[in-house]
Amino acid sequence: MLQTAISKPLLQKAAADLQNDLPFSVYKPLIQKGRDLSRRGFVYNVIVIDSERIKGKVADVTIHDVTLDLADVIGHHDCPCETEGPCSHVLALFFYVYGNVLDNGKLLRQWKQAEKKPPQTVSPAPKTPTVAPAESVDEWWEQFAKALDEFAARHRRRDDWPYRLAHQLFPALVKGGPKHHAARGLYRFHAALFLFHHLIEYGKERGWHQRLFGSYGQFSWQQDVEYIADELFETLERFSSNPSASAPDPLIKQTVPYVRDLLQIADFFPSLIYDLYTAAWELLFTTEAQRRQEKEHLLRLAKEKRIPLAFLAAAHLAFLLKEDEEAFALYRVFPESAAPCFIEWTKRLITSGPPDRFASFWAKGKQELPYYLAALPEPERTKFVNEIGQLYESYAQQNNRWDEYEALLNHCFPYSANRYVQFLHRQGRYQHMIDLYLWANMTAHEMDPQFLKMLEKQDPALVLPLYHRAVIRFVEAKNRPSYRTAVRYLKKLRTCYRALKQTNEWNAYLEQLCTKTARMRAFHEELRKGKLLP
Repeated sequence: MLQTAISKPLLQKAAADLQNDLPFSVYKPLIQKGRDLSRRGFVYNVIVIDSERIKGKVADVTIHDVTLDLADVIGHHDCPCETEGPCSHVLALFFYVYGNVLDNGKLLRQWKQAEKKPPQTVSPAPKTPTVAPAESVDEWWEQFAKALDEFAARHRRRDDWPYRLAHQLFPALVKGGPKHHAARGLYRFHAALFLFHHLIEYGKERGWHQRLFGSYGQFSWQQDVEYIADELFETLERFSSNPSASAPDPLIKQTVPYVRDLLQIADFFPSLIYDLYTAAWELLFTTEAQRRQEKEHLLRLAKEKRIPLAFLAAAHLAFLLKEDEEAFALYRVFPESAAPCFIEWTKRLITSGPPDRFASFWAKGKQELPYYLAALPEPERTKFVNEIGQLYESYAQQNNRWDEYEALLNHCFPYSANRYVQFLHRQGRYQHMIDLYLWANMTAHEMDPQFLKMLEKQDPALVLPLYHRAVIRFVEAKNRPSYRTAVRYLKKLRTCYRALKQTNEWNAYLEQLCTKTARMRAFHEELRKGKLLP
C-alpha cells in the first residue's frame, strides 16, 4: 500500500531535507536509534492519512503515537515524547515508510557522505547570499545581521536548531569580506564574534543556562557555541603567529568595543568568555596605549556595575602592563573568582616568564594567598594549594629554592599537609613528618603498613607515638573486635621497645595499661590470647 500511496519524489525531497537539517556527524546517535527502531520491528499500525501525512505507533520504553508530514518533516511532526525537533521516534516512522518504498541502506550511506560534498536535493534551496565587502566594522555587523535575518526567514521554523549557524551560515559569511588582504582575518574574527553573541542570546531566550541538557536542540546549541569559540581562538592565534598580516589600525580600534561587549553576556559561560576576552587583549590588541586605555575603561565599568569579570579582566590587563600591585588589589574584590586566575598567572610566569618577572609577581602574590583561601569553599582549598604547590615545587627544583618552597607549605598549612609530608619524606626529615601526623591526630591504623616498616627501620622510636595512639583509640572503643586490633598494635609496640632495648619501659607501660583497664575483662582476655599476659 505504501508503495502506491506515497510519492517517490516527495520521499526523496523529505530525505534530502533531513540530511540538510540533521548533519550525520552531529546527530548520529539520534539517526541510528531511529533506524534501529524501524529495522527491529518496533514500528507498526502505520496509516497513510493523505498523500503527505503518515501516522503510526513506535514502541520504545513506552508506545508513542507518531505523526509526520513528508512535505515538512522538521516543521510538522507530532510525538508525545515532546523532544524539541525531530526525535528518534519520528525518524523511526520515516525510515519505516522510506524503506517500504526506497532503499534505507542507500539513504544512510548518502547521509554519512552528505557533509563531505555539497548536498544534492530535488529542489535546491536558495543559496545563502555572500556578504559583500565593507570598509568599517560597523558595516560588517550590519551586513551580518541582514544575512542572519534573510537566513532565518527562509527557514520554516523561527526556533530552528542553531547548528545551521555554524555549519551553513558561518561559512557563507566568511566568503565575503574586505578587499584588503590584511583585514580578512579580522573580518573572519568578527563573523565568528557576531554568531557567538547571537548563539548566547538564542540560549538565553530558552533558559538553557538555568538547567541541564534536556533536548537535542540544547545539545546542538552547546556544540555550536564551542565550535564558534574555537574559531575565535584559532583566528586570534593566527594574528599572533603572523604579525605582518595584522589588520589596519582603524579596524583594530573599531574592534575594541565589540570585544568588550563580551563582558555584558558573562552570565553565560563566564570562564569561556573571560578566556576569549583576555586572549584578544594579548594577541590582537598589543600596544601598551591600547591596554592602558582599556584598563581604565574597565575600571569605570567595574565600579558602575560591579561586574566580577570586569574586575578580573582589568586585573589581567594590569598584569600585562606589569602593574602587579593594582592587579592584586582588583583580585581582592572577588578573591574566590580570582583564585583560578592567580594559578594561571603563576603557571605562565614560572614556565615562560623571565625570572625577575616571576620574582616580582610572587613577592606580592604570596601575601594574597590568605585572601583566596578564606574566600574559597572548604573543599576547594586543598585543591587550590596543591595546584600552587605543584607549580612552585617545579620552580624550586629548577632554581634550588627549597627553603622558599617549605615557607609556602608552612604558609598554607593545614591545606598543604599532604604535600608537606611528601617534601619532608624526600628530605629524610622523619621526625617532622611524625609531628605532622600527630598534629592531624592520626594513628598507625590510618597509615600504610609498608611506610611504617620503613620508618621503623630508620628509627623505631619514630613510630612509638603512632602505635600508642592506635592502642588508646581501639581500647576506648570497648568492643571485642577493637580489643583484638589494640592487641595487634601492642605487639608492634613490644617489638619496637625491644629493638630500642627498652624492655623496662615496655613492661612499665603494659602494667600501667592493665591497671587502667582492670574492669575490662574482655580486653584482658584478648591480652592473654595474644600472649601479652600470663
